[in-house]
Amino acid sequence: MKKITLLFIIFIGIAYEQLNAQGIAAATADANKFVGNYLQPFGEGEIYNMSRGWFSTAKAHKFLGFDVAISLQAAVVPTDKQSFTFNNSDYATFKLNGGGTSATLPTFMGGSSSQSIHVNVTENGQQAYTDFTTPTGIGNDFKKNISFLPVSVPLPVAQVGIGLFKHTDLKVRYFPKTDINNVSMGVFGVGVQHEFSNYLPFLKKVPFLHLSALAAYSHLSADYYPNLANATNIKSNNADLKYDIGAYTVQAIASAKFSILEIYTALGYQSGKSNINVNGTYQATLYTNFPPPNNTVAINATNPLAISYIASGISNTWGLRLNLAFFKIYADYTFAKYNGIGAGIAFAFR
Repeated sequence: MKKITLLFIIFIGIAYEQLNAQGIAAATADANKFVGNYLQPFGEGEIYNMSRGWFSTAKAHKFLGFDVAISLQAAVVPTDKQSFTFNNSDYATFKLNGGGTSATLPTFMGGSSSQSIHVNVTENGQQAYTDFTTPTGIGNDFKKNISFLPVSVPLPVAQVGIGLFKHTDLKVRYFPKTDINNVSMGVFGVGVQHEFSNYLPFLKKVPFLHLSALAAYSHLSADYYPNLANATNIKSNNADLKYDIGAYTVQAIASAKFSILEIYTALGYQSGKSNINVNGTYQATLYTNFPPPNNTVAINATNPLAISYIASGISNTWGLRLNLAFFKIYADYTFAKYNGIGAGIAFAFR
């Protein structure tokens, strides 16, 4: 996430932390509504990504057979999620500069913006204000640098599957929480896939066809620690943008193998929740209409903002896998509220 986006979120949260009692409810609602609309496709898209990439065949391993798979999942952002409508009437303290009453603004996965918004609040009985240019999205950068894909929310996935008992595979995703520069991230997921082809007598006549069911849950936790100790307008010694997501899925899977080519499809359901929190202690500056040295007022806040997203729905996946001995290459497309593109490789034995 761009640093400007983080600073924008922090600033809005701080500006409302210490309002008088009468204004707290309206101002907090404004902050959550605006930032919630802006980050919606990112928060929802990753829920769908976390529910995908669990399979590329319906066939289970033999006892202690295993595979190691790495894939990239990309939740395609619908066009109507790349922007949102801002109406002055929906906000108590945010108003469009320039005299307009309504404007279409980009989300985090949208395009550019030059729209300015005026924020007017009351701090301890004193009027305070600021203006900001609404944050741009990364959609234009995405189209320029990754033009072969539609605008998407990406997520890399790595997992191991092992055959534990008859017709049943245990699948595990695990990455210990690790610090890389100023980002810390950890992943855990577990799934069970059971093949029931052998329970259906008619399938014995079509040995290339396999049917199975999958249930899985995965969780991702990430922290971004920006260095704001020497920042100009927003200062913090312990800034932490925390992202937490949990998602589960159930899938009915079918696959048919023809020589080295395998076709697979699935019908399923996924649901999940993502939380974005700005934690830490912050100090920001707003302006007043008084002459210096009283032309600014300092605002302090702790853990200023928290946003949650819930997403769920039915999905239908279609994919192809190339089986080159123990080496597998696969790609698939999922139809859902956020369509998905997936591609990966796997090393599978038994």
